[in-house]
Amino acid sequence: MIRLTQQQINHGTFGLLNSMAAIALLISFFLEVEQATILSVLAGLGISGGLWFAYWRGWEPARPLLVIFLTLVIVFGMSDQFLASHFNHVIYVIPALALVLTGPVWIVGSALALLSVFAIRVGGGPYVNPFELATFLLVIGGMVFSRLAIDNVQRLEAAKREAEEARARAEQRERDLAAQAEELAQRNAEQQRLLELVSVLETPTISLSEGVLLAPIVGALDTRRAQALTARLLNDVSAQRAQRVILDISGVTAVDTQVAQALIQTARALNLLGCQVTLTGISATVAMTLTHLGVALENIHVVRSPQEALVVRTGEPRTES
Repeated sequence: MIRLTQQQINHGTFGLLNSMAAIALLISFFLEVEQATILSVLAGLGISGGLWFAYWRGWEPARPLLVIFLTLVIVFGMSDQFLASHFNHVIYVIPALALVLTGPVWIVGSALALLSVFAIRVGGGPYVNPFELATFLLVIGGMVFSRLAIDNVQRLEAAKREAEEARARAEQRERDLAAQAEELAQRNAEQQRLLELVSVLETPTISLSEGVLLAPIVGALDTRRAQALTARLLNDVSAQRAQRVILDISGVTAVDTQVAQALIQTARALNLLGCQVTLTGISATVAMTLTHLGVALENIHVVRSPQEALVVRTGEPRTES
């Protein structure tokens, strides 16, 4: 089934009219008709061709102007004798053209204009005959309803196209959102892996010998790091069945009450698993700070270095008050 757009149909109508005018011009040359007739046909071809070109360039008023131009051609080009002989069906040509190119208003307007002009020029004649008028109204009414039906179909097709385009846009948006969600999930997973890596790097544990773990602490020890340290040490001690954990704070820049309390809480949690905690790396400055703060490192065995913690074997943990 051939499907044509309204624009393609309009171009076809323009092309058909111009082709007929060109054929009429050629025939007038061969039949040696009057020069005035040839000039009239040539002028008509030029005007219709110009309107077609204007419509091709996007000028929509070219369609109704073509209907007006052809209406004037028929009004002034038909002889009274030809019109008076019978109800001339050329009266339907322009409404039929308006049916294709314009709309119901132009169909009715061109038909009534031609009927009025023809009736006036011949003094009524066949154009006031009730039977002919009934036929005329029936044909014109059929054209009007046909155009209305065409317009409805075109509106429905336009609405269908818009709905399909909207659905396509919605599906594309859904795919884009799904892709964005997947990308976001990948980023979140990557961020989680990075956070886990940072947590491991912040609170590493090193197995020095069977049952002995070393946990070097570097930098500031805040609440979050203290909780992460405690959780990681508890997990590693439980997994490796460690009996001693050496906490080396030689890399801690500053020690205050908060840091001391965090170390004490970590030691208490490890003691609950039956693990002894040894603290190493206390500098003179840190020792003086703890003394001024009055912090007692209860249940924490204190030595100078991790090497010494491996050598020293004591039954009771040495504490500092």
